[in-house]
Formats: sequence, structure tokens, C-alpha cells
Amino acid sequence: MTTEERIAKLEAKIDALQAKQAALHQQLNDAQIEQWQARIDDLEVQVHLAAMDARDRLSPMLDRLRGTWLEARTQLEGRTETAATVADSLRIGLESAYRDLRTAVIEARNKVSS
Repeated sequence: MTTEERIAKLEAKIDALQAKQAALHQQLNDAQIEQWQARIDDLEVQVHLAAMDARDRLSPMLDRLRGTWLEARTQLEGRTETAATVADSLRIGLESAYRDLRTAVIEARNKVSS
């Protein structure tokens, strides 16, 4: 084998290796893109589950708050002589229910943020 033939053979091998290296880089890029897609999909699922959990926890609290408000409105509409006493009791109940709901919303938001 002549020197020129050996050089040509080595150049062909170099070209083949460069092509293989380019293909491997492309495969690595594709794998990284797929990995990030999977991470994003997982995060979407977690956000959805957190939203469902928050809705499940907050809906009953919101229903209780509405119920307390309706009860307060009914009692205040029917009684003028004890309205101040009833109003104070109901205000305390509404404030407590509102605080509980607000705390739950903040906790749910923090859970999603972390």
C-alpha cells in the first residue's frame, strides 16, 4: 500500500468518525430535549394535582363561609332587637371562616411555588 493510499484511507476513516460524532451529538441533543419535555410534563401534572388538592381543600371551607354568611344575613334580617349581639357573634364566625380560607389558599399557593 502506497503512502497516498494510506493517507486516503485515513482521511476516509476521519470523515466517517466525524460523521459518527455529529450523529452522536444530534442524538445527545435529542435526548436532552426529550428529558426537558418529560420534566415539563411532570411539572404540569404536579401543578394540576396541586390545583385539584387546593380545590378539594378550599371548596368545603368556602361553602362553610357562604353558609355562615347566609345564616348571618337571615338572622340579621329577622331580628332588630338583638341585631347588635347577633351581628357580633356572626362577624366573629365569618372572620374566623375567612381567616381559615385565606390561610388554606396561602398554603396551597406556597405548596405550588415550592
